[in-house]
Amino acid sequence: MREAEMEIEIERGSAPLAGTLALPDGEGPHPAALLLWAGRADREGDVRAGALGLGRAMAEGLAARGIASYRYDRCGHADARWRDLGFTEHRAAATAALTALGARPDIGPVGVVGHSDGALHAMGLAARPDVAAAVLLACPARSGKQVYLDSARHWTTADLPRRNRLWLRLRGRSAQDQVQRTVARAEADDPRLPRLLRDFVRYDPAAELVEVRAPVLALTGAKDLTVDPADLDRIAELVPGPVVARRVPDLTHLLRRDPGDPSREDYRRQLAEPVDPGLVAEVADWLCQQLAPAVA
Repeated sequence: MREAEMEIEIERGSAPLAGTLALPDGEGPHPAALLLWAGRADREGDVRAGALGLGRAMAEGLAARGIASYRYDRCGHADARWRDLGFTEHRAAATAALTALGARPDIGPVGVVGHSDGALHAMGLAARPDVAAAVLLACPARSGKQVYLDSARHWTTADLPRRNRLWLRLRGRSAQDQVQRTVARAEADDPRLPRLLRDFVRYDPAAELVEVRAPVLALTGAKDLTVDPADLDRIAELVPGPVVARRVPDLTHLLRRDPGDPSREDYRRQLAEPVDPGLVAEVADWLCQQLAPAVA
């Protein structure tokens, strides 16, 4: 199926959400998925560090299976408000988008798809009775502090902002020293740090995982250096509803395949490649089974 895209703005007081609704061919109402990305991302999942291209890839894959989708620019991604927006604000935005999507007459049952910290919001929404399915891509299942510390084992000083690199060089310290220092400041709620970082470090998803009732597909790459693939076991253990959890061979945190040794230094090369089509197909096929058995 082809898709037709339209710009949709969701009213939220002084901070409306701007996004893209993708509809497959044919008469509605269509099953649909709300797409939630990570970090300071626009509707495509693109951030300042690189163009991930998740939005269009997922929207096209879903439309091919008869599923509509809505993706939006994350609050504050393009302006100074970003530093003041925390976990609560991003959850509220996701909730507003879900409610607006489900209220459309051309939309039927709705699922959620999230990547990285976007998956945490997908997980939280999956406790709602109006969510029919949840896809969690590279979803952390331990505290944000532990995720941050574990992923930092793979960092070098080149991964840090320039001012931090200079500070470390002058003091003869490593990137891990800087991470420990940042975590301590975040735990102390240092207002000089972005609010989302402070919230993430102090967040533990366990309390929300046990509230999930929708069927869950949890996929994490075997070569993910940000989220430990072992978190899949905790998701399967804590979620009381049906769970399919799979460690995807050679998949990295950027949702690209890399047959070599995993390294953050390869991220720039990976971003020049498309999102893994096998992953997109698996997500679309599973959602089709959950949201639209007749289409399957």
